[in-house]
Amino acid sequence: MNNMRTVSILAFMLLLLPCSFFSISGAAQEIAPATQSPEITFHSSSNLVLVDVIARNAKDGLPEKTLKKSDFQVFDNDQPVAMKTFDSGAQFTTRPLALWFVVQCNMQGDEGKGSGLFTGQISRFEPALKYNEKQDTVAVAHWCDDGRSMLDLLPTRIIKDAPIALEQALATGPDTEAHDRAGELALQSTLQHIVDTTRSSKPEPLPVLIFLYGDYSSMNRSEANHFIDELLETSAIAFGVRDHRSPHLLFAPGEQRAIAHYIATQTGGQYFDASPETYASALAEILQQLHFRYELGFKPEALDRKRHKLRVQLVQLADTVKNQHKGVRLRYRLAYVPIPPGVR
Repeated sequence: MNNMRTVSILAFMLLLLPCSFFSISGAAQEIAPATQSPEITFHSSSNLVLVDVIARNAKDGLPEKTLKKSDFQVFDNDQPVAMKTFDSGAQFTTRPLALWFVVQCNMQGDEGKGSGLFTGQISRFEPALKYNEKQDTVAVAHWCDDGRSMLDLLPTRIIKDAPIALEQALATGPDTEAHDRAGELALQSTLQHIVDTTRSSKPEPLPVLIFLYGDYSSMNRSEANHFIDELLETSAIAFGVRDHRSPHLLFAPGEQRAIAHYIATQTGGQYFDASPETYASALAEILQQLHFRYELGFKPEALDRKRHKLRVQLVQLADTVKNQHKGVRLRYRLAYVPIPPGVR
């Protein structure tokens, strides 16, 4: 079975022919425009903290698939904690994925700063989508700088529906030069509804946000950090693909720039620069990391609703195996926020 998964992942890179679009099924849900700061709060459904860990070989970038529970040690605010659960993607025991593709409305005149460069190019991602795991779902959402947001495609296992929903979401949007704040609130509202929708699935999958977004953005640092605290109350993980032609926002005094990149870093994900020719490879890399991840579970000592620093390291058991994990790099979310049961 492991070899089958490896072959499937490698096949992402070999497929070059675009796939055909098919008619869409599944409902779209429009979210009311955000005109003032919403009370956005994400909550986990269990007191068990799940830490998704991506382990890769530094030399070739391939997943490290043979690690065991005894190889890991988890620290909560620098204090070691006992692992209650251990799951491995290579053994097919990790939670299924709920993949949410998130885009911004195609902004007239500023296509490169948002998601506009992906318009008409979504078919390039399809070779990777075809190799999604059977139990995973796909969904699509978008937001606009005029405050509108939409869940365009609710989670479905019909993978072919996602590309059309994405192209529809990327249809030319309004000229919204003076609505940056409304756009920030619309993004936050969209993410709230994504996590709420994912949580309604039983068993609850791992919500994965995949931004297709240039990320020429910024947000007040205190608000951004508050927003990250809310995200850390879930086990959601964010990734992104940015067209390499998109401009960078180099300076944003007093603000956190590149919000989507910031979300990805804090939740343990990664952002990729890609050209249209490498869109599929970038998505394949994201799916490979997710499908071969490890899930470490532990019980927090205090449900104090404060940010706790997380640290995961590989254990060196003896001098004879001192270098057995040399060259293995781990990536995981940097913190979590524990909450009491029933708190919303």
